This record gives sequence, structure tokens and C-alpha cells, in this order.
Amino acid sequence: METLTQIGQMLGTYGVSAVIVIIFLWDYVANKKKNTENQETIKTTLEVVKESTTTISNCLIEMQQTNLNTAKSLELLQRQMENTDKKIDILLEGRNIKWVIKYMMY
Repeated sequence: METLTQIGQMLGTYGVSAVIVIIFLWDYVANKKKNTENQETIKTTLEVVKESTTTISNCLIEMQQTNLNTAKSLELLQRQMENTDKKIDILLEGRNIKWVIKYMMY
């Protein structure tokens, strides 16, 4: 009988503490599971972001090369136009000289 009394006293004394410990452990296990799931989600998201960053980086490199090629093409076109303008100016000067000579002879 004395043992039952001691058990009753222990439950009375430690019962609330035991319930708190059980709730704490249950909450710890539940949060640990959620944290693991969240870490997996974050890891997957980071992999997708890394792939996207790589794709964007490659696109930017291609755009840079295209811009450089376009700039070079425009530079060549400008030089060609300047050369053509010079040739036209020379032709026009020659034509004007011919006209001047032609009119001076008459």
C-alpha cells in the first residue's frame, strides 16, 4: 500500500512535468520532420534557380556576342559608305571638270 501511495505522490509531483516533456518531444519530432521537408524544398528551389541563372548567363553571353558582331558590321558598313561617298565625290568632281572644260571650249 505504501508503494501505491509513493506512486501516487510521484504522479502528482511529476505528472505535469511528464506531460510537458511528452508534448515537448512530440513538438520537436513534428518540427524536425517539417524542417527536413522545408530543407528539401529549399534545395530543389536552389537547383532550379541555379539552372535558370546558368541559362540567363548563357543568353547574356550570346547577346553580348551578337551586339559585338552587329557593331562590327555597322562599322564595316560605315567605312564602305564613306568609301562610296569618296568615289562619288571624285566622279562628280571629274564630271564637273568635264562640264567646265566643255563649256569653256564653246
